[in-house]
Amino acid sequence: MRFWSQLSSRDRLALIIGAVVVSLTALIFGVIVPYQESMDRLDSRISLRQQQIREIQVLQQEYRALQRQIAEAENRLARSRNFSLFSFVEGTTAQVATKENLIYMRPQPTVTQDGYREESVEIRLDRLQLDQLVRFLYAVDSAEGYLQVKNLRVRTRFDDRTLLDATMAISYLGRSS
Repeated sequence: MRFWSQLSSRDRLALIIGAVVVSLTALIFGVIVPYQESMDRLDSRISLRQQQIREIQVLQQEYRALQRQIAEAENRLARSRNFSLFSFVEGTTAQVATKENLIYMRPQPTVTQDGYREESVEIRLDRLQLDQLVRFLYAVDSAEGYLQVKNLRVRTRFDDRTLLDATMAISYLGRSS
């Protein structure tokens, strides 16, 4: 206390102002800045977690859509137990055009994997009009069996440019017996 009383009022004022400045600096850099930095880190972690939640929700929707597709495929496979690929091709050709348009049907090797069997046939259709080819492909796509056109080559005929020749490989996926 004696030290304080020996100081002039101007020195006391400077000492008080200096103490206040040092205290405020210590408060700002010792408490407020670290608090603000930790709040910023927490805010960034919150936004990161929210983004991860959105990504998980998108993945969940994709997973559910895939589950529905699997269920539909299983139902489609179950409905087509007695499906015959050759009968389907012959019948569809007869509906869309005539049997004379079907030049050949060549069976391809059957592939069996994981309890499923894939039968394939290569066919050639000649002298078709475009709408007949489209109807044939639509019939393949909307067939009861699980069918897929694996390869399709279409050429216009040399002798009549309005007619088409098509060669395609059609595969059927079914359960192994």
